[in-house]
Amino acid sequence: MIDDSTLYEEANGDPVAGYMLLKSRGGNVPPAWIDRYTKSRKKKENALAKSIKVGYKGYADLLEWQEIYKKECFYYGIRALFEIERNGKTSY
Repeated sequence: MIDDSTLYEEANGDPVAGYMLLKSRGGNVPPAWIDRYTKSRKKKENALAKSIKVGYKGYADLLEWQEIYKKECFYYGIRALFEIERNGKTSY
């Protein structure tokens, strides 16, 4: 079974590599994967804003937010490639 947490690492965060891995395994990116990372990122924004205002004390929070954002973009990229394959365009 393909798992969203291992796919990101296997593909080294590269959406094209992730797409090829999923395609070879007959997988897809369920919208729930993207939704999970979007919600996680959005949930951290208020705390992140406060951390940024205090300066470098918020650096760890910035890095955590960045990693979640990268994963969200990774899965959006794969989903877009599957949509282009199916429909010739994306819906977003």
